[in-house]
Amino acid sequence: MGSSSSASASSSALPHGEAMASAAPCRYREGSRVQTVTNEREKGKQRWVKADVYRIEESSGRTAVYMREVGGHREEFEVMVPHTEATVLTHANPQPPMVWDDSKKAPAGFGDDHLTSVFSFMTPRKLSALPSLCKQWGQVRKGAFQQQTHIDIDCTTDADRQFWESITPEGAFQLGKRLINLTALSLLQPFCERLWCRDIMISIVEGHAVGRREASEKEGQQYMAEGSLETIKFSSSTTTAYGTTGRRRRWLSLPPLSEPPALPSLRAVTGAEGGTSELGHFIKSSRSLKEVRGRLWPGQEWAAVFEPFPVASAGQPGPLRQLERIGLIEHGTNVTRLQVSTSHYRGAHIARCLKSLKRVDVQVPAFAGPTALAALLAVDDLIDNCCVSPDVPITVKGAEWVPFELSLFYADTFPPRPSPFIKTAIQEAARQAHRVVYRLSQHDLTHPIGNPSQAAVDIASSLSFDKVGLVKVDNADGFVPPPNTGSPIPDVINHLPHFPRARQLRVYSGLGGASGRLMAQKMPTEVMVAFGIDVSAEDRRGVLEALGAGRQVAEVCVGENLYPWGAVRGVSLTQGGLFDGWGSNSLPAIRNIKIHISVPAELEPADAADLVRSGLTSLLNGGMRGLRRVEVRLWLEVHDALGDAIWQVFRNDASIGDFAIHHWGDSEEIVLEATRRS
Repeated sequence: MGSSSSASASSSALPHGEAMASAAPCRYREGSRVQTVTNEREKGKQRWVKADVYRIEESSGRTAVYMREVGGHREEFEVMVPHTEATVLTHANPQPPMVWDDSKKAPAGFGDDHLTSVFSFMTPRKLSALPSLCKQWGQVRKGAFQQQTHIDIDCTTDADRQFWESITPEGAFQLGKRLINLTALSLLQPFCERLWCRDIMISIVEGHAVGRREASEKEGQQYMAEGSLETIKFSSSTTTAYGTTGRRRRWLSLPPLSEPPALPSLRAVTGAEGGTSELGHFIKSSRSLKEVRGRLWPGQEWAAVFEPFPVASAGQPGPLRQLERIGLIEHGTNVTRLQVSTSHYRGAHIARCLKSLKRVDVQVPAFAGPTALAALLAVDDLIDNCCVSPDVPITVKGAEWVPFELSLFYADTFPPRPSPFIKTAIQEAARQAHRVVYRLSQHDLTHPIGNPSQAAVDIASSLSFDKVGLVKVDNADGFVPPPNTGSPIPDVINHLPHFPRARQLRVYSGLGGASGRLMAQKMPTEVMVAFGIDVSAEDRRGVLEALGAGRQVAEVCVGENLYPWGAVRGVSLTQGGLFDGWGSNSLPAIRNIKIHISVPAELEPADAADLVRSGLTSLLNGGMRGLRRVEVRLWLEVHDALGDAIWQVFRNDASIGDFAIHHWGDSEEIVLEATRRS
């Protein structure tokens, strides 16, 4: 067995006679390539082949080197390399060491083929650039191409980029015909130029398939397997510039295939980008596919990649029987599309193989809206019907900066016995969510939300909300609470962990008092709280008391309801308790209070001004802990005379207790600001 690498330094670089401790020769590392003699061929058909080192095992006094033939029969080799106590390096022996397996005799003719084997390690660009080096150079170069197993179509250097950009599809086809033992092909493209040289890659593959078939038909080549190409890898570099040829390959799509190449041994395609139909037709001849991954164009589905494959007979494994992994199942911006595309793939998979997937990669949508749970259940159904086991590894990628709706725990379709995937998907959605919402609806009034299912409780207690900054209670779209309806108590909130990074608690629903109190208990020490116009004074106090006296509230905002056109409609001035109860010892320390007030049309301006003055006086003199500032905003609407009435009540340099009062306004609002004197 001889290594394909050589020593990188001569012995003259070391003092004469210097000894160096050595274990197994350093050239044998995982991924290195060597030449060795076959073991399993019948007598008379042994030959030199290339093999990749795929495992190294050190033991006392020796190293086990495990290799696998590149292409061909994929024969396995194991060689025990003894450790050397000391290797003496002298000027008298400058040649690099060559390690041989002494138990085998090299087959006759190895010397005639040695030059071909050496040049087979050169890239197509370097090999094509060499001048004739001997009389038999044509045969040597042809043989070198035939021994090559790995080809990289690379854009990272000017020389490589120029070579691949200058070659024609016909030239690439002829190159592929010579690469009869090709096992791996990679296409490294410039960033954002995902069609660069793809036609060259396709031409090489087509040529390889033709060359392989012709070689196998020749006399004496019957031992060749039907196919050798096993992997095709697409990737991109940061390179954006083009080579010195000035040529730029331009295609709007892949060139059409008159007939797909025969690729029976193809087992992996990774990094592919683009349309599904082209990819599917390109690889449909494979019966060895284990992995097809990449990124599809928007609107494309993985089902379309496999639809060109023949449909299996009933109960038969089919052409995709070895398929273990497909690319990321994405939802994009349309959760419904995830549900539909997942169902389509499930049908395409079942029609072409039995359960085969050993891994699933899925991007889960936000746990929000009625379609989110349906999409997760569709993926769960795919796992049940297409995977070898429900316990296969599942990589779940959550959509970032999305809401998490707690009301889905009470959905009629929430599974009573969630699968590992459903649990993982909901947990990942919680980790990625930036806000937590409970949306109250008619469902909360007709279902026992005070008694959540055990499955909902188990999952809720396992969540973590690492990114949540906003916690909110609101009404579902279109839901108008019936009059005199009590506040529902969704007990599932009690089973949630705390929100360690949440800084805002917003309660907008008039039925959200109980939910708001439960949410408040999960908030950190320092928060901001906002209440909508429909939240009663009693519910506002209840939420603040649930925060507890030990918390610090930067600001409480009352009557903050933003509408699509940006208008703010405040709490009615006649609502009872608007200025009362703020000094309770059970409330947290509050630094700032902001109150938005609307004045009913039937209320006289002078009466409205008196109500504001008496209410503000009560609030400022109520003994609230930590209070520094109060801002009252009165929305004028039809009350043009209200401004004059306010000016009369709060004259310049007015004050209430320790607070100085300032006011200003315009045609839409009047602002009163009370600031504690230092």
